Amino acid sequence: MDVMEKIKSYNKNLPEDLLQIKYAAMCESPFRFYRGACNLFADDFEKLHGYNSKIKTWVCGDLHFENFGSFKAQNRLVYFDMNDFDEAILTTPEAELTRFLSSIIIAAKNMKAAESKLISAIENLLQHYISTLQKGKALLMEKETAHGKLRKYFEQLESRNREDFIASRTENKNGKVVLKIDDKKLLPLKDELKFELFLSLKTFFKHEKMFRDLEFIDAAFRIAGTGSLGLQRYAILCFNKKKNKHYLMECKQSRASCYSKLVKTKQPKFANEAERIIFVQNIMQFYSPDFLHSFSFQNKNFVVKELQPTADKLALVDFKTNFNALQEVALEMAELMAYAQLRSCGRSGSSSADELISFANKNKWQKKIPAICFEIAARNEKYFQEFLKAKK
Repeated sequence: MDVMEKIKSYNKNLPEDLLQIKYAAMCESPFRFYRGACNLFADDFEKLHGYNSKIKTWVCGDLHFENFGSFKAQNRLVYFDMNDFDEAILTTPEAELTRFLSSIIIAAKNMKAAESKLISAIENLLQHYISTLQKGKALLMEKETAHGKLRKYFEQLESRNREDFIASRTENKNGKVVLKIDDKKLLPLKDELKFELFLSLKTFFKHEKMFRDLEFIDAAFRIAGTGSLGLQRYAILCFNKKKNKHYLMECKQSRASCYSKLVKTKQPKFANEAERIIFVQNIMQFYSPDFLHSFSFQNKNFVVKELQPTADKLALVDFKTNFNALQEVALEMAELMAYAQLRSCGRSGSSSADELISFANKNKWQKKIPAICFEIAARNEKYFQEFLKAKK
């Protein structure tokens, strides 16, 4: 099966119009292609390394440089952490590490970074991840300890005025606050679908305290991300009657992890894919976003959480050609990856903290990872060119 056939097979259930939007996004750059083709990485990792390590950790499954961002949790404090768990699964820790380091190589080549500087950076990131595991303590990323561009994401969200933020995403129509449809990030929904969605939400969450005082005002189809682009995804405007405040939530369709048919490790039984995603997010993050829940709609399972604007997610474009700044942030991401794995130790089949620390102290596996990462990046470039050719 060639690259285009693998991509088509993986995305076969997506609506054609949304699939074309996803393909257009994947044509933008090798990095955007990498984000949209996690299934190709999963296949290649099996061939180059395998999922056969005795150490098992929970992984978010799609950890690349842009899969981090800031958000407000239920306690309304700001956190910076990994933030997409669609592909989450119980497997070898090397898979997550390789996915992340390969993304740094792809990003660096896009920035025209010197090869010698890149090789050194990958080694530094690997060692930083290992030394964090060796300490055996899961911490959190705080504004006071964050550096450079990373610090701005804390400050940006802390200084945001809720009323101004909601106002920028809404407009007044006939005396009613509704979502602002731009036909780019937000697409209109038919009134019948909105009514059905709201009815389902009200029925599903009628006994949940955090949803009890919410009134659902408006909804739109949301275009966001790359790997999950094309799945059903709704932005929902809510109003809390008790607090007299508006909130923005999103409902995102869930599907099986792209690793599910490759990883042989026995997985816990979850009621559905949304429950899997939420379980892993809760045990890997220090604190999860507000409203995090699952619900069913039109025979599909969805993850509900407070909407995280694209502006609050780390973007490669912010660094332009400054690879030194990117490397500085990537070191802190390597810490967050190690913290998340330590935090989820001993949960539903994952190895203990002591076993993970022992794994970090062994040199044999460490020597293989950089070469595999550079090979993954080279294959991604090849796949990207083949994809562009097929699309033309």
